[in-house]
Amino acid sequence: MLEAVRLVQSVDDSENQQQIENSEKSALVVYVHPFALQRDIDTGLGIGTTPTALIAHGIDTTIVEIDPTVYDFATRYFNLPSNHTPVIEDAIAFVDRNRRKKKYEYIIHDVFTGGAEPIDLFTVDFLTGLKQMLTVDGVIAINYAGDLHLPSARTIILTILTVFPQCRLFRESPAPATPPQTDFINLVLFCRLTPSAFTFRQPIKADFLNTQARKHHLLPRHEVDPATFLDKGNGKGEQLVRKNNTYLLRESQLSGARGHWAVMRSVVPDAVWENW
Repeated sequence: MLEAVRLVQSVDDSENQQQIENSEKSALVVYVHPFALQRDIDTGLGIGTTPTALIAHGIDTTIVEIDPTVYDFATRYFNLPSNHTPVIEDAIAFVDRNRRKKKYEYIIHDVFTGGAEPIDLFTVDFLTGLKQMLTVDGVIAINYAGDLHLPSARTIILTILTVFPQCRLFRESPAPATPPQTDFINLVLFCRLTPSAFTFRQPIKADFLNTQARKHHLLPRHEVDPATFLDKGNGKGEQLVRKNNTYLLRESQLSGARGHWAVMRSVVPDAVWENW
């Protein structure tokens, strides 16, 4: 779904405005376990699925990844193309140094949480740095993985909605008909700098890069009303995440990590985790 940053367009875009040449665009991808820039920026590399797609579409992509081993494995074993700009560095330092120097049409904020949010990458300070690196008509896609029922989720999402004036939120799967006790899910926020409404163009064959998975999952479908989070406040005003108060979310992090562990133990048998 993160690759749908390429599909974003203003509601009043004409047909001719929809097909801007990808070669004219750049992306930044920011990872905690990789970090990438597209003139697109991507963070949290993993095996490099998102930056690989951006590169395939001709986008000048920069990848920021803090862990050199992750980057090495993505390149050596998962065919991450070589025609990109790699940055093996802490994302915070990279953004702080370049926030007033570089601009990207697309930014992908895709940090691996492991059930515990890397809170420093969701602060007003860090997100404002990414905001300064977006072009006027650029798009940032922020992947948040966590239990949406926890206070930390509301605080982080509220912080994102405060920094960026126009966002749309999408779950990776439909919300349960009956609210569960926990709701651990991937939530992607697509945001722009301008307050005007935006939509997603219908993908064409070339967008799918010959994969069935993209046919089913590229276009965001399960939208969440931002008021779902804003309405859960206590009426006393919500505190935003800032670099000097990240300690306030540590307790929720522990609950999120436990929930994530429970989910992962349902994916494969216990013996796999215990032995490998």
